[in-house]
Amino acid sequence: MFLRYVFVIISVLNFLHNFHVCCDENCAEKPVFTPSRLVVKYGDPASATCLVCQHNCTSDQFGLEKPVGYTEEYGTTISWKVDNLTEWDISPQCYYTDDDGNQCITRLPITVYHPPKNVHLSFLNHSGPMFAGHQYTLQCTVQEVAPIGNLIVTFYRGQTELQRLQSSSTTSEPVTETFTLDINPTKEDDGVQYWCEAKLDLGAEGPQPPPVVTSQKITTTVYYQPELKGSSHPDPITVIAGSPLHLNCSSEGNPSPSYTWTLPSASRSPFSGDTLDIKSVTSVDGGQYLCLVQNAAGNVTVKFTVDFYNPPKNVHLSFLNHSGPMYMGHQYTLQCTVQEVPPIGNLTVTLYHGQTSLGQQHVKNKPVETPVNETFTLNINPRKEDDGGLYWCEAKLDLGAEGPQPPPVVTSQNITTTVYYKPQLKGSPDPERINVTEGDPLHLNCSSEGNPSPSYTWTLPSTSHFSGSTFSIEAVTSTDGGQYICLVSNSVGNVTKEFTVDVKVNYINIIIGVVVAVIIIAALVFVMWYLNRNK
Repeated sequence: MFLRYVFVIISVLNFLHNFHVCCDENCAEKPVFTPSRLVVKYGDPASATCLVCQHNCTSDQFGLEKPVGYTEEYGTTISWKVDNLTEWDISPQCYYTDDDGNQCITRLPITVYHPPKNVHLSFLNHSGPMFAGHQYTLQCTVQEVAPIGNLIVTFYRGQTELQRLQSSSTTSEPVTETFTLDINPTKEDDGVQYWCEAKLDLGAEGPQPPPVVTSQKITTTVYYQPELKGSSHPDPITVIAGSPLHLNCSSEGNPSPSYTWTLPSASRSPFSGDTLDIKSVTSVDGGQYLCLVQNAAGNVTVKFTVDFYNPPKNVHLSFLNHSGPMYMGHQYTLQCTVQEVPPIGNLTVTLYHGQTSLGQQHVKNKPVETPVNETFTLNINPRKEDDGGLYWCEAKLDLGAEGPQPPPVVTSQNITTTVYYKPQLKGSPDPERINVTEGDPLHLNCSSEGNPSPSYTWTLPSTSHFSGSTFSIEAVTSTDGGQYICLVSNSVGNVTKEFTVDVKVNYINIIIGVVVAVIIIAALVFVMWYLNRNK
């Protein structure tokens, strides 16, 4: 029975306590809290001041209801303080009752917060390396944070933000919650770091900057199947006997891939590297090469088809039906013979004079794949300038972009040519008329060039003969006048040069001679007279 009375008393007190909760929404003046909102860290002190009213407070029925802390009154101003706030859901109320019995109330909203105790990042149901193309779930666990509704969780890949998440929970007390994000890693994610950040954003009244707690960083290992490096290779690959063969199967993958080669010839040793090199290929090296590249994530097979060709066995240059010297003005046929070349349709032959190309030749409408011999010809008309020149030819087997680079080239021997041509005067071939005075020198030039070297035969006005390229007289006399004929000849032909020489009398010399003779005679007469007189 006593307990029943106690219960009734408690109920009445609660009723009286809750009586203040009722209020008139049309109050002309409401109590004012300063500050109007509080954000307090759990366990920290808190305080606020309430101005109950300014004009309508004629009644002494006013106060401040609080679940914790203590108050002090200064007229119609009430201050509230708490030294250690440990209540999660709290909202003090300041009120008064007007003359009409209406109660006016203002509540002080208080947010009690607790920063995350710990933030931890992990993968859901997974540990160890990931595989490219598979889906994985990142989970960011935030421990003991309040209020959870103000928490912003951000996932990062390196320094790149992936996504922001918030909780839909409205609980005010500390809770632990896990946020998830699905990812699909690629090979570019190998070695990157994932992490998450929990930020408690409590608005302008909250701490600035907002408290942030970050997780540890997870460095990821992403396995992905091998991928070939570089561009695709030509197929087929054409090689020439004796040339090197280089097949590149280099790939990237995680884990590092292994290589297994299948070769067309059992005579070659097994190979397990990323590139296959043969220094000098032979006929057994033609065929299909398979390179199997594999790791824990998968494998890829690379196929190489190698076509084998022999270069021209020999290239020989000659003249058709001719040997020995050539004669200027005659036509001759050069022939370049290429022996045992496949395929002849890919052959280009170039004939040269010195370093000057005389033209290229191809075999048309002859797609022969087996080795054959072929002769290419070129007509030439040698000039004297060609004497001593070199002729040669070149055979190039051009198999296109898929063939060996540079294309294989075989050259012939050099033929040094001798060109015979008849004499040619170095000066003018026209007849010359030369006037010369007695006693002066005479110089006649009949110099010529020719192959073979020419000989000279002179016909002179006198009976003597001369055989040099130039004819000279130190002092001409009247008997040296007349016609001079120079015949220049070699085994190819001859040329004639004519000179007409007119010798003029030197009258000054005659006069001087007469004067000298008169003086001598006069002197002799005078001497004889003088001797006879003195006898």
